[in-house]
Amino acid sequence: MPSMDWEDFQHDHHRPHVLIVSMEAKKPRHALAKADFDRLVSRLGAIGNYAIKKEGTTIHIAFEGDADANRLAAVLRPKQTTRESEWASKSLASIDDAAHRRISAFLKRRSEISAPKWIKPRLTRR
Repeated sequence: MPSMDWEDFQHDHHRPHVLIVSMEAKKPRHALAKADFDRLVSRLGAIGNYAIKKEGTTIHIAFEGDADANRLAAVLRPKQTTRESEWASKSLASIDDAAHRRISAFLKRRSEISAPKWIKPRLTRR
């Protein structure tokens, strides 16, 4: 399903599920871009709408449905999950060595599956 603008998503979805990912790791190689999370959510096969917002060293990923939130949580392995008036569920995770390896391996594995090895990517000329 499509990624939505954060504000539009918040307006259209009452009490979504959110994962808040801290990237305040001491090692800069742990930093992941918003586009990395968008790719990860897409490759996890999100069924419902979702939105991603970056605030400093934190990424907020909100989902319409709990199944999509649970798939991402299985990769990120949040330390804490709560329920609040604004969120159906709120999970807090951080990117450490293990989480970074899981994300990288999943993205690499999924990209290898998506295109057979005998298909070479096209190079664009300028």
